[in-house]
Amino acid sequence: MTEIILLITISVFLAMNMGASGFSISFTPSYGSGLLTRKKASLFYTIFVLIGGVLIGPRVVATLTTKISQTSFGSYSGIIIIISSALMMFLSNLLKIPQSTSFITVAAFSGAAFYYSNVNWHTIIRILCIAVLFCVLAFLVTYFIKKIFYPPRNGNLWVYEKSVVHNDKLKKFIIFTDFYSAFAVGTNNIANVVAPLFLTFSFKPDVLFLGIGLCFGIGSFIFGKRVISTISKEIIPIGQISAGIISFVSSSFVIIASLLGLPTPYAQFTTFSVLAISSVKDGFYLTYKKSVVKKIFFVWFAGPVFTFLLSYLLHLLILEILPKI
Repeated sequence: MTEIILLITISVFLAMNMGASGFSISFTPSYGSGLLTRKKASLFYTIFVLIGGVLIGPRVVATLTTKISQTSFGSYSGIIIIISSALMMFLSNLLKIPQSTSFITVAAFSGAAFYYSNVNWHTIIRILCIAVLFCVLAFLVTYFIKKIFYPPRNGNLWVYEKSVVHNDKLKKFIIFTDFYSAFAVGTNNIANVVAPLFLTFSFKPDVLFLGIGLCFGIGSFIFGKRVISTISKEIIPIGQISAGIISFVSSSFVIIASLLGLPTPYAQFTTFSVLAISSVKDGFYLTYKKSVVKKIFFVWFAGPVFTFLLSYLLHLLILEILPKI
């Protein structure tokens, strides 16, 4: 009973931290361009995250729980995976870096599978390859679309004229793309908390998705302010046209990955899209010279490695060392 209470408590804590990170990704455009207040953005985020989770999220849960390991996980694996993921996500939020919840969770599941000597490396490599491919595509697609609009010149002045004339429609489109983005978060990221719970409980996935989805929304309200400012303001100020491009491009790749049943790094997709906007405006050199960009890349690399090791070592400690003491 104690283990179950601990698992639920840590899961809620993890979901709230993941919710803050996902919120920073999905509502960067409308918040960064001043179209929505943070409270309204948090409310809409909660609604569309829940819809995405219930409709598509179970596909990602199936991959995490049955395809990363070639055999079943142990009885304590759920709580160890949750602890490992929660600690890393909390640290990332303290650093104000939007970490990939999916990469952290995959790393925690991989650490567990490594302990049992049953890692399905084919699945891990597939997840990584698709993630890298989609990161590159998110950057390139955003970069070339933005080049159409920026800098202003004789050949594209009509775009700015249309945006002024139809400014209200443009604002609605940007908000719509953020709803679309929150839906994408639900299709992928909620599964990162539901999957470890699914190893322990026999609840239907829909029940778990509803409960954890609400925790995502609460986390966006409590912790979201610090993290959303990093992406929307510290890398490059986000304009209205750029905002719509970022949301639509990043979300589309996440939904494609979710339909394939693959955990995927939404944080990376959106950040690469933002970096593409910055590269168009400031150039590649100035963009990657920024200290916040270097910090982001370091945390992205170190986070999954640390989580993998932590998950493996906790399995070793709890299942082998402590019983002998």
